[in-house]
Formats: sequence, structure tokens, C-alpha cells
Amino acid sequence: MSEGGTEYGHKMTIARSKSIYGPYESNPSNPIMTHMNENAQSNPIQGTGHGDFIQAHDGSWWMVFLGFRPQSLLHHVLGRETFLAPVRWDTNAWPVINGNGTVNIDMNVPTLPLQAVKQHNLDTDFDEAKLGVDWNYLRNPFMRNYSLAEKRGSLRLKTSPVSLDDNDSPTFVGRRQEHVNFSASTALSLNDKKEGDEAGMTIFYTSQAHYDIFLKKSGNGKQKLAIRYRMGVLNQTAYEVEIPSGKIYLKVKGDKDFYSFYYSLDGKEFNFLNKINVWYLSSETNGGFTGVYIGLYAASQSKNSKAYADFDKFMYKPGNSD
Repeated sequence: MSEGGTEYGHKMTIARSKSIYGPYESNPSNPIMTHMNENAQSNPIQGTGHGDFIQAHDGSWWMVFLGFRPQSLLHHVLGRETFLAPVRWDTNAWPVINGNGTVNIDMNVPTLPLQAVKQHNLDTDFDEAKLGVDWNYLRNPFMRNYSLAEKRGSLRLKTSPVSLDDNDSPTFVGRRQEHVNFSASTALSLNDKKEGDEAGMTIFYTSQAHYDIFLKKSGNGKQKLAIRYRMGVLNQTAYEVEIPSGKIYLKVKGDKDFYSFYYSLDGKEFNFLNKINVWYLSSETNGGFTGVYIGLYAASQSKNSKAYADFDKFMYKPGNSD
């Protein structure tokens, strides 16, 4: 049984009976897993719970369970993740998880024979006939706004009057942030644009919590690059700069404390624009457990917009490298 809430007080307890209908005997050493105790309060994994026992074909036992990794003043943005820990069953005794009911990032235990696994490509070149399972939509997508065929090697997103702030299905496709330290980049051009049209990259938690770096057309007809922060009722345009028309390269870098935003005109030399704390996209600030997406989107203030964005290769790199 999991109890204590899927937060820092989360834990797992266990009871047993010879009959499914009971009566049940509670383990006197409950909880069998928790990080709410003193020796695990600084553990890089927290909120451990919702576990299931698994017996491997070699007879070994394991617990697969959920937890999260705090990163900035006890905030986390990666959502709940899946972890694995060894389980010991002593004769006529209760199960013991990793010796003392706590787990670590690295646990030195016997494992099953190692198997080679094909390296998963974290980059997307948009040459496929359809997007891979890494990419998700918001709610029920309007597929007429998405195309991989109209410009070979690019993802074309057509603007929609549904914005990222709406509880609807904007023209958006995203992949999960999987690492505390990462960089994500893409190249895009916004075509047939008029004032009120925009397209770019978003660091997205919910419709009320997202950071956007995007292209738009200003009132004087020039192309602008802007950064916007949506944090509940706060909706701030933090940065705007006029840039030449044509393709622009965008990059977002994340670390334990900040998201940082960059742009380039040639894809080689990137200019730093702005940064903001990760806190405002965290589960602690917004509730929920699902974690942040890195998304590509296109939107318009007009229902009659004909604008569309072409995104070239999307690159996602874990770690502190560029």
C-alpha cells in the first residue's frame, strides 16, 4: 500500500494474510520503503512509493516504484520517474527493500546478465513519415495543422487561434525533458506571417505555466524574437529584439536552477538572451506529477491566419554540453 501522499512523506507499507479476505497482519517494521526518515532526507531521490514486486527469471526479486528528483530548493520539474531496487525475502519473514527501505541513484547489487541495447537517438530530423513515440500532442490534435510531407526534412506547423494558455488543443508537439542538465535546439522560419502570428519553442508544464521563445511579426513589419514567461496570472514578455527575416536558430539550456535562452543567425554562434528559475514550472509550484515538455508550436490571434512555421532538425542533448 502506498500512503502519505506523492510528496516528501510518501511511503509504502505492507500487510499479509493466508486469505485474500483477511484477517491481515501488519508488518511491525512498516513502512518497508520511505525517504521521510532522517537518513534519507538529503537523498537525491524523494517521494518514493507506488511500488510493485517483480521476480526475475533467475529467482531474484525487485521493486519497481515511482519517485522524483529535487533539483532547486526542493523543487522538481521532471515529474515522477520510474526506479528499480533489489528486494530480499528472508525465510518466514517480511520483504526488505535494499537492506533498509531506502534507495540510491547507484546500488551495488547482483544483476541479471547485461544485454546490449540499441542506443536511442534523442535527435529528430523530421525525415520520417510520422513522428516517433517521443513526441506527444496536447489533448486531441487537429492533424490538418501538422505536416511532415509539405516540406521534406521539416516539420510544418500551421498557426491556430488556440494558444498555449488555452485548455484546448493548440498546434503543439513536444517531447519530455528527461535530464536535469540538457540543451535543446531547433531551426525555424515563420512564413506568410502577419501581426499576431507567432511560432517557436516552449518549455511547457501546463497552460498556466510555460516559458516561450518565439518569432513574430511586429507592427512595423519587421521580424522579432521574443521571450515570454507565463506563471499563473502573470504573463510577462521579458525580452524582444528585431532580427533579420528568414531562418532563426533557437536553443534552450536547462540546469538545476535555471532555463537559459539563446538564438543564432547561422546555427554556430549563439547569443544569450535571458534566463529564469526552474521553480515556476515545478510540481511544487503548480501541482501535478507529469513534468516538463520541450515543445514546438505555432499560434495566431486571428482565425483567418495563413501563417505556418517550418522546423528543421530538433536536437536534444543531455548534460552540460552545447
